[in-house]
Amino acid sequence: MAVVRCPGKPPGWARMGDVKVAVLGDVGQSIYHVGDEAMTHAAIDELRGRGIDDIVVLTRNVQVSGRAFESEAVPTLTFPWPPRERSDFLRRVLAVAQDDRNAHAETDAILDFIEHLRQCDALLVAGGGNMNSLYGWLLYERVAAVRIARALGLRVVVSGQTLGPDLHGPDRDAARTLLESADLTGARESDSLQLMRDLAPDAAVRPCLDDASFMAVAGRENAPASRLESTGKAGDLPAGPYIAATISPGHGEVDREAYLSALASALDDASELTGHPVVFLPHMATPGEGDVDEHMHQDIAARMRSRRVVLLPIQDAYRTLDLTRDAALVITSRYHPVVFALEAGVPVVALVAEAYSDVRIRGALHNWGLENLALTLPSLLDGTLTEAVNDVWARRDVLSSYLAAARASRLDRHRQWWDDVASTLGGRTPDSVPASLEVHALPSFDPAWQARAAASALVFLPTAAASTMWRIENEHLRGEVEALAGERDDARDELSAWFESRSFKLARKVAAVASVTRRRR
Repeated sequence: MAVVRCPGKPPGWARMGDVKVAVLGDVGQSIYHVGDEAMTHAAIDELRGRGIDDIVVLTRNVQVSGRAFESEAVPTLTFPWPPRERSDFLRRVLAVAQDDRNAHAETDAILDFIEHLRQCDALLVAGGGNMNSLYGWLLYERVAAVRIARALGLRVVVSGQTLGPDLHGPDRDAARTLLESADLTGARESDSLQLMRDLAPDAAVRPCLDDASFMAVAGRENAPASRLESTGKAGDLPAGPYIAATISPGHGEVDREAYLSALASALDDASELTGHPVVFLPHMATPGEGDVDEHMHQDIAARMRSRRVVLLPIQDAYRTLDLTRDAALVITSRYHPVVFALEAGVPVVALVAEAYSDVRIRGALHNWGLENLALTLPSLLDGTLTEAVNDVWARRDVLSSYLAAARASRLDRHRQWWDDVASTLGGRTPDSVPASLEVHALPSFDPAWQARAAASALVFLPTAAASTMWRIENEHLRGEVEALAGERDDARDELSAWFESRSFKLARKVAAVASVTRRRR
């Protein structure tokens, strides 16, 4: 790419305090997503804790993110959703970056984005689960940012990512390009690590934990004193212990009513077992709109027998972290409640509705040796999930002690990762070996429910994965059909215009005269 380059920066070119880092996370959306905001908050907190204070956040909402992260904020590139359109937009972005100014409606925005990156020394792509075909527009946004940054001579780190599991055709090539362009990439699950190494064998790929792991530590040690206030009031929280429940609207291929009823029953059983109320803690919603998780929680609560239920509105990332850490038990179908609970030693049981969630949630649990606590949809419907909750609750003290013992080695790996990230962003190539994750004596859960859960997953997950890939391929094919239809319509319009043109009418007259002349001969 022929972007005008910054002067060369040899290894060791800067002290940490001299480095200006652009941070790209999926932030500033109108729908607040606790996990995405948390990972970006945590990444910035970790950098500040290592002396990197000059940070610019790439965001969809400059005003909101500027306040939230207490830093400079500039617009990121917004890629379209349809597969063909996002591929076309990436080509246009790279063309503009190569000094092609030819009539692109987005040229000014692209040039502004390039200029903002030109003022930086490094790019950090904060953690996430969007490097796949399900969220292809976010994958392509990251590819564009990384390629432009590299052409400008910036150091690039991609932190705490899930890759795949679904990568279709050109999306797979886009992901490979990103991995090969980065100076360092972190995989937060073993499945993602293996896929990254298979896809780009020569890329600098390392295992790490989710960026928001130990966010409570980084946030309190390294963040500025002021924080973004909660996006909603906490409401009337119970005076004593409670179950924190976070359920996303996704329910795979299961009938929604059956799914809602099964969840309501499972949460009723958990409340009765523990004697604690259920606090619904949303992780994704538009503040004040009652949508996404908030709407899902209302629907579940309406089907519960128990009235000991608290429905919270969406809170900011730090408040949600605290509410999760204070719970006696966490039941969730979302990823970050698992991350928050494990670090705090809170017992957790997770439900996965499709293969994509399984890779992330089971992967997060696997990092602590507890992957069996991720159960699939059939386990909810046949009552196995309730048995798992009962077993986890009965062994909660043993489980909490296990998590406390396992915490030290996870915190060591997390700190080492961020030391290496900061070194890389500062122009120094780390040569450390990832700290090992010690596995202590695991709690001995009932093998009966574990065997049933494993058998259900063995059947459910391949089917769910095939269903997801079919939807992705269908989306790509539909885009190709629409594009071909557009080309056909353009050709018809061009042909119709030709038939109506003076040139064609004159040509018809000339042809008619020529025909008469030939007949007279």
